[in-house]
Amino acid sequence: MLSATGLVMTVLVLVVLAVVYWRTGGQMFSPGPLAFAHADVEDCASCHQPFDHTQAELCVECHTEIQTELTLNEGLHARLRSPDQCRDCHPDHRGTDFDPRAAALTNFDHELTFFSLAHHGLDYESVVIECAVCHRGDDFEPEQGACVDCHTGHDPVFMAAHQADFEADCQACHDGADTMADFNHATTQFPLTGAHTEAACMDCHSSASLIAGIAGESSGLALQCAACHAEPALHAGLFQSTCEDCHSTNGWTPARMSGVVFDHFAESGFSLAHHEFDFDGSLMDCRACHVESLREVAGTVCETCHTAAAPDFMAAHTSDFGLACVECHDGVDSMVGFDHNAVFVLDGSHDDLACSSCHVSVSPSGETVHTFAGTPSDCAGCHAEPDIHAGLFGLNCASCHNTFAWAPAALTSHTFPLNHGGEGEIACSVCHATTFTQYTCDRCHEPGEMAEDHADEDIFDIAGRCVDCHPTGREDEVEN
Repeated sequence: MLSATGLVMTVLVLVVLAVVYWRTGGQMFSPGPLAFAHADVEDCASCHQPFDHTQAELCVECHTEIQTELTLNEGLHARLRSPDQCRDCHPDHRGTDFDPRAAALTNFDHELTFFSLAHHGLDYESVVIECAVCHRGDDFEPEQGACVDCHTGHDPVFMAAHQADFEADCQACHDGADTMADFNHATTQFPLTGAHTEAACMDCHSSASLIAGIAGESSGLALQCAACHAEPALHAGLFQSTCEDCHSTNGWTPARMSGVVFDHFAESGFSLAHHEFDFDGSLMDCRACHVESLREVAGTVCETCHTAAAPDFMAAHTSDFGLACVECHDGVDSMVGFDHNAVFVLDGSHDDLACSSCHVSVSPSGETVHTFAGTPSDCAGCHAEPDIHAGLFGLNCASCHNTFAWAPAALTSHTFPLNHGGEGEIACSVCHATTFTQYTCDRCHEPGEMAEDHADEDIFDIAGRCVDCHPTGREDEVEN
């Protein structure tokens, strides 16, 4: 137990110490003389107020430039992990010859600045890199020009391109370790594919967004195509903003719809070869023809556009052919240099006919329309069979008639000899008793006798098939 005497002695010692401390200004506890830089400090309380302020708070009251760095979060001290522990780097009380600033460099951990010297111990010539190579000023602030000077000397072409893309703030991306050495854009939310792999970083990123992305933070960039690519005037307002539904990063074209390469001609039968630009030279967009729907073309859109350019021609053209433009035109254009003779020869009386004489039909609504595709090419498709030989000759009109005149008729394609029997040309009715599309041999050749003669040759079922074997009518010229 503490005795009364011991307690009194303790109190007296404390009182004496307090008086001495007060009379000497606290120097009785000093570990040694101050450095030259602090030699003019006379009162220990200038730097030591343990119950009122931290030592770091008192340091920056004199070293205001350090306080400014910390306040603005700039400079060397702002990069330190523990900027409030001044004495860890700058000890004192070691004599007037001691330099607290130099002492900081002796065992300084450069990692505290967030820039490793792992790759900066030796330069490209294998020479030790001194601090002054990068820290050229008295404030030890690294100069960006030092990075540029050194690396440009080693690889000027690369550095010229690198500075053009990223400017000269090297430490914004590089930490000396080096963080960027293993950076892989594929690990981000936006992997680079197709044409994006050839884009320069600064094509998409500002300096701020680039730095944020490297640090693993959100770059602030939208991931949608429309964030970088303006919607083309060609299809403005017609499609959704999900560009990737039709386009890929491999190229703007060819576009795909439902996974299939889109070909306007294959899809619609109408080529855009001559419809890329309007008559005034301006680019035609999809809406020029597809006013309301991509799957439909407004009925008068062709007429409206072409009438503005050639009103007289279009007035006559629509009068002759109507408004079903795509029935003749495919945009290539199929009607340019069109030769009607390659489809149906126009000669004789057909040569002077207006197109609408043959190319006309009535729509379900009763409207007269001009139809070109599917127009019949046989005579009966346009000409009704005359009553005078209705049902007698069939519908192969060209056997007797030609395009120069309906009459006189002429038998132009009769393969069986008309002088059969050797007694001159026989009358048509001899073989064609009821109709000219059918024949009979029974009027001259007795059926029973013919059947017996053919049976002797093991030939049966000959009724109505004489010409099949005797196309020239001669017994000695038989086709098998």
